[in-house]
Amino acid sequence: MADSSSQPLQTVSDLGEEQIIRRFAGAGPDLPRGITGIGDDCAVTEGFGGQKQLIGTDLLIEGIHFRSEWTSYRDLGHKALAVNLSDIAAMGGRPENFFLSLALPASMPVDRLDGFREGLMELARKYEVPLLGGDTTRSPGAFMISVMITGRADPEHLKLRSGARDGDILCVTGPLGDSAAALSILEDPQKYSRVPEDHRSELLQWHFRPEPAVRQGRWLGEQPAVHAMIDLSDGLLSDARHLAEQSGCRITIALDQLPLSGDFKAFGKIGRTAEQLRELAAAGGEDYHLLMTVSQAQYSAVARQFEQRFGGVLHVVGTVESGSSEVRTLRNGSPVEIQQHHFQHFNRP
Repeated sequence: MADSSSQPLQTVSDLGEEQIIRRFAGAGPDLPRGITGIGDDCAVTEGFGGQKQLIGTDLLIEGIHFRSEWTSYRDLGHKALAVNLSDIAAMGGRPENFFLSLALPASMPVDRLDGFREGLMELARKYEVPLLGGDTTRSPGAFMISVMITGRADPEHLKLRSGARDGDILCVTGPLGDSAAALSILEDPQKYSRVPEDHRSELLQWHFRPEPAVRQGRWLGEQPAVHAMIDLSDGLLSDARHLAEQSGCRITIALDQLPLSGDFKAFGKIGRTAEQLRELAAAGGEDYHLLMTVSQAQYSAVARQFEQRFGGVLHVVGTVESGSSEVRTLRNGSPVEIQQHHFQHFNRP
């Protein structure tokens, strides 16, 4: 019998993010009725006046989620709050306030901290979300940012990942892949130097300063025909899989139907086939649009009202049906396998 002491010690890198979360989910006492915990964009508790209280949190660490040589600290402040506002939007809620905790390197220039504050507070004022408190401490190296946000929603307007129904249509509120394209440009600027400057600038703008769909999410939450919703942070394939797992359904995505911006198409002309470009749009993360399932019978009416109200399109990208919890992808109607390259927090260097 092999000596177990000679076996390599398992580390969190061997587990990955999802397995780590599963080790904590359900490990404590049972949740009271009406409370939603781990598994959605926000936790849901009972609020005042019969409303639901929404609570979300996000952590950004220098060298893992952002690099100082790539981003301005004003943009970083914007993004730190934007990604949390996006979680509230995905629940069909409206943001109320937030808390901010920072771990700061002692050598960090004050003008960087001031730039971060300006970007953060500019977005906070736009959506009228006050800062209520938080914590600060010294960091031995990396700049670390933790934001906790609260919001509220009427119970009948709350959208969970578990609400998808057989026969629903899968939709997104905006084009896919722009942020992933920007990351490629940042990682290999020489290769993508031939991307026209105006297109490159727009892609980088969305990567550094995503605009959370706060008003769209709240309106979609009010629509009974919208059954499930999630924000696109991990990428279409990964986030659709979250919907499929929570709803217990099969989701099929048509790659040829994915909405692509003109900027993304210009980027794709450099060393990529049309098929590779759509695969990047499907697997790339940080789009921060909303992904939802909508009643097929009512889709046309909801899409028409959405366009009239927001000037945007509810793009159909797939379908929902009963079956095993999985995501399938089609290219021109035929099944195709895609190698997902979404962000993994615990990958070894």
